[in-house]
Amino acid sequence: MNNKNTDENIIIGENCEIGKNVILENVKIGNNCKIGDNVFLKSVSIDDDSIIQNNSIIGYDTLSGHYYDQKQKTDYSNNLKNLDYRIIIGKNVLIRTAVTIYMDVKIGNNCWINHNAIIREKVNILEDSTIGSNTIIENNVSIGKRCVIHNNTMVCAETLIESFVFIGPGVSFTNNSPIGHLRDLPSTINGAKLRLGCAIGGGSTICPGVEIGEESIIGAGAVVTKNIHSRIIAVGNPAKKFKDVETISFIKEKIRKQYGI
Repeated sequence: MNNKNTDENIIIGENCEIGKNVILENVKIGNNCKIGDNVFLKSVSIDDDSIIQNNSIIGYDTLSGHYYDQKQKTDYSNNLKNLDYRIIIGKNVLIRTAVTIYMDVKIGNNCWINHNAIIREKVNILEDSTIGSNTIIENNVSIGKRCVIHNNTMVCAETLIESFVFIGPGVSFTNNSPIGHLRDLPSTINGAKLRLGCAIGGGSTICPGVEIGEESIIGAGAVVTKNIHSRIIAVGNPAKKFKDVETISFIKEKIRKQYGI
């Protein structure tokens, strides 16, 4: 094992496997965890029974990028020593190969983050959710419990995804950010809102600021330009109501109780 530990503040639990060429900076690793080869971990707390596979970067620092203005960079640098861990990874989480996770991210228990996914700053993913391969989750996105976001999907900043949402492969969320410097992103972007239990068919486009109601279904390839009410099926470009959802509820009562919803 040829690892480089650049910080003395490193805690590794029992029965852990650490691969080759791993770099650790301010890291806490729980029991029974596996860290693959060529992994970089910075300011990360990892709970028990989690796996991070080869060539992943957990703790990508954007302080030199455009997301923060100069004052924010200085404030962050001055306060870093007062922060414990800026990335929190729960129990039994699987992070597959070549994943990049930026700072200030929380990932709940039993989540899967698949190959080549990118998760940007200030993303919160609740338990039992899955992020597909080659999917990009931009900054300030909230993802609820037991969600599935399939491969090759782009989720733009400020998007709200409530629990039990299904998003098919190749879905694109567009945004209304201005061309040019990204310093003012948090105050200008108007993200979409996907309510409890809705489903988005593969290849769909979700425009800025739209709201898709509870347990609604968006047909494959649709372009959603306006709000979609709860429990309807919408298809086409632009997406329009096709018919009502006829089933009582997609989400069984015992599952609602299990997840406190």
